Amino acid sequence: MRRALGRRLAVLRQAAGYTQHQLPRLIHYHRSSVANVETGRQRAPRDFWQRADKLLDAGGDLLAAFDRVESQHRRHKVDQMASRFPAEVIPETPPEPGQGGAVRTIVQAAHETREHALNAGALAVSDVAIEQLRDDVSRLARRFPELELQQIVGETLRIRDLAVGLLEHTRRPAQQSELYLIVAQAAALLVSESVDLGLWSPAMQYARAAYAYGEIVGHAGACAYARGMQATIAYWTGQVDDAVHYAQAAADLAPAGVARVRAYSVLARALAYRGDAGAVVTAIATAADARSQAGRDELHDVVGGEFGFTVEQQARCDGTALLQVGQVAQATDAARRALDLAAATQAQWPTVVAEARVDLAACLLLGGQLDAVEPTLAPVWAMPPQWRRAGLIGRIDSLRGSLNDRRWRGSSIARSTVDRAAAFVAVRPEIPALPGV
Repeated sequence: MRRALGRRLAVLRQAAGYTQHQLPRLIHYHRSSVANVETGRQRAPRDFWQRADKLLDAGGDLLAAFDRVESQHRRHKVDQMASRFPAEVIPETPPEPGQGGAVRTIVQAAHETREHALNAGALAVSDVAIEQLRDDVSRLARRFPELELQQIVGETLRIRDLAVGLLEHTRRPAQQSELYLIVAQAAALLVSESVDLGLWSPAMQYARAAYAYGEIVGHAGACAYARGMQATIAYWTGQVDDAVHYAQAAADLAPAGVARVRAYSVLARALAYRGDAGAVVTAIATAADARSQAGRDELHDVVGGEFGFTVEQQARCDGTALLQVGQVAQATDAARRALDLAAATQAQWPTVVAEARVDLAACLLLGGQLDAVEPTLAPVWAMPPQWRRAGLIGRIDSLRGSLNDRRWRGSSIARSTVDRAAAFVAVRPEIPALPGV
């Protein structure tokens, strides 16, 4: 029946004039999904058929056919389960006088309970499959600093789609809880990937999804991470009040440990866009205090990687916030501290080092040290295109604007640096396909 459903999809797609490459983009799925579904090699979730039905104007026929196929599949699993655990034949004891109704009720309830258990058992998935997905998403988060976006996006989407598919096949609360957390982590990684690419609208959608999934399972760390990323998106898109609102929400949600360090560091950045220097210093101090507190959050303290927040990331973030509120000396110290920490720990985050260098260059420029700007930026210009993420591009654009100030007009050093900056931001990572939530 799955192949027949796939053939039906192919007929409707061709009638509508779409190719196998066009349709997935329109319904926000992988390019290979349609080809595999049409040949019956892949099972697509209900959301796939719902979108395809609407786009191809099938009037609900495709969705209804999918539901029939799924119903038959569930019945088959129930039959398989029943064949493994056949009903026991137990001779019935004749009821005592006056107890016939009660006995019949108990026997009937026993049959109904068995049938319910069989149905519930049929709608379960392998614990090993969930364990593998949990390991996959954790490993991906840890390797985030060293992988290129093209690699990360494809693997994240694979994990998300598998977890969503398994959610449709289990009713066991423990399995559902684990799968929702896996989907929350995948959505959270997609937020970061979208932010790195400057895809602000998809990033916000993924952030809301990550928060919703985290809320379903009551995971404060996942919710705090999602709110923090919403704050990041808001302040990069100029929505200052929203940035502070989301960052404060992240700080309120964040459990002790790295989650709290990250949340208050993000809050400092958001407050900096308001120009509130006192509040920025307070947030930075709170983040510093939080670093000394042990945490047990599964994402921030155990998995780490993209969900972690290293000391060099924290120093880089401090420098950016202090620079924004004009505390140049303190910002310079923070940027230099970030670079020293990165060198000492052999940091895996090349973007952190590059961003700290750009912040340091901006501090030097504000201090009138134009001659020191180019040597500071020299290592940045060699960064490969695949590592030129939105945060770095935004900083370089800001520095380029400062170099165009009338103070530096006529300076060959300023002109040369502006030209290098323009050439740098012109070559960016190739944007992979990111389907909707």
